[in-house]
Amino acid sequence: MTRSGTNLESGFQKEVIDYLDNEGAYVLKTHVSSFQKQGEPDITCCYKGRYLAFELKRDKNSKTSKLQEYKMKLIRKAGGLAIRVDNLNQVKEVLYEISRIQQGGKPE
Repeated sequence: MTRSGTNLESGFQKEVIDYLDNEGAYVLKTHVSSFQKQGEPDITCCYKGRYLAFELKRDKNSKTSKLQEYKMKLIRKAGGLAIRVDNLNQVKEVLYEISRIQQGGKPE
């Protein structure tokens, strides 16, 4: 699967970050290091007052680890939205639904 000429997760991350930035979200990218907690989602952001966390995978066959699933569960329990995505359209759908809800529409 290619995204913007690359199949690397880093290319996908840039694509998602650029899209979120263009939509007006405040975006944070998790950098893997000895100073960062393990299992944190790749990208977190605030969009229209909603806390969102995205765990990016290269394709739909890539799996999340048990620790990643646990961290996403904690985010959901705290009232945020945490999802695993493998393409930009999934991110676009999330932002679209948030915008619809903000405008008084019901989630689809």
